[in-house]
Amino acid sequence: MDPRRLRRAAADPHHRPQHGAYHAANFTLRRGDLFPEALCLSGNYDPSALHGWGERGDALYFHTPTSYVPHLNGDHLRWLRGQVRLVLVVGQGMWEDTTGAEASTRHLAGLLAEKGIPHELDVWGHDVSHDWPWWQRQLAHHLHRMS
Repeated sequence: MDPRRLRRAAADPHHRPQHGAYHAANFTLRRGDLFPEALCLSGNYDPSALHGWGERGDALYFHTPTSYVPHLNGDHLRWLRGQVRLVLVVGQGMWEDTTGAEASTRHLAGLLAEKGIPHELDVWGHDVSHDWPWWQRQLAHHLHRMS
């Protein structure tokens, strides 16, 4: 992703990356005992991609799903497979590319699939932008299916 495009998008509050989906996924993967399901709308699951996080130390690693999911194994991975479910939703329209949401959502879905962690990837159309009216529709579409 071109950092100039990201900075331009971040300058407009309507086009900034949102962090709710990231937090929902991270909480579920880290604390599935408390948050066994996550509905993640238009997320970027690598906060270091936002170019303001400084060095990539342990604190960032352990809060970056795209970093730690590939290394999950053993009892914790088996536990996650039986405990959690994530629904990753993203559009393909305006601002989903400049915020990194589409690429990051597809990437996390691939990592979850490789690890056998229950999830659903729901990619909406090219007319679906990174904005509240679409998130409201996505929420209405998915919320009734959550436990």
